[in-house]
Amino acid sequence: MIKAVIFDMDGVLVDSEPENLRLLKEFMEGYNVHADDAFLAFLVGSSYTFTCEECIRIMENDWSVKEFSEIYEAYAAEHPFRYGEVGNPYVKETLDWLKEHGYKTAVASSSFLSQIEEMEQDCGLEGCFDVKISGEMFEESKPNPEIYLHTAQALGVKPAECLAIEDSSYGIEAARRAGMKVFAYRDERYGVDQSKADSIIDDMRDVVAYLK
Repeated sequence: MIKAVIFDMDGVLVDSEPENLRLLKEFMEGYNVHADDAFLAFLVGSSYTFTCEECIRIMENDWSVKEFSEIYEAYAAEHPFRYGEVGNPYVKETLDWLKEHGYKTAVASSSFLSQIEEMEQDCGLEGCFDVKISGEMFEESKPNPEIYLHTAQALGVKPAECLAIEDSSYGIEAARRAGMKVFAYRDERYGVDQSKADSIIDDMRDVVAYLK
C-alpha cells in the first residue's frame, strides 16, 4: 500500500533540463569547447559533481571541481531562468490532492537544497512537501539508492510504501534499488532509457488516477 510519493525535481516537477543543458552548452562554447547532444544527454539526471567532472574532462582543463563550480555558477547567475516559467502541468493540483488524501510527499533531488527551495518558491509550492532531500547530503548521488532510503526514513515509511516519480535512468535505478515502485515521467527528447520503471506517465494526473 502506497503511503508516500517522492518526486525528483528537474524533469519531473519542472521542465528545467532544456534550460540547464542550454546554459551548460553555452558556457562551454565560451571556452571554444563544443558539447554535442550525446554528451549533454549523458548528463541528464546525474549528480552535480559528476557533471562538473565530465565537463572538466572534455574541456581538457586542470580546474578542480570546486574551481569549475565557482566559475560556472558565476556564469549561471548572470544568465538566470525562473523555475516558475518551466513548471510542469498539474503539479500543484496533484500535490494538493495527495495532501487532502493523507499521503506524505517529498522531493529527493540531486540538485542543491537552495535550488529546491528556489523552485518551491517560484512555482508556488511552499508547504507542499513534508521532506526535501538534496543529493549534496551524500557522497554518491543517483543511481546510488541512499537518497531514496534516507527520504523514506525521514518520512517515517518503508521504501515499499513509496511511489517515486523520476525521469532519468539514474533516478529510476536509484528508486528501484531502494525497493520502491517507480513511475517515469515521459521524456523522449534525450534518448533516456525509462524502460525499467514500473510505468511511464504523461502528466501528474496519472499519479492521482493510479492511487484512486
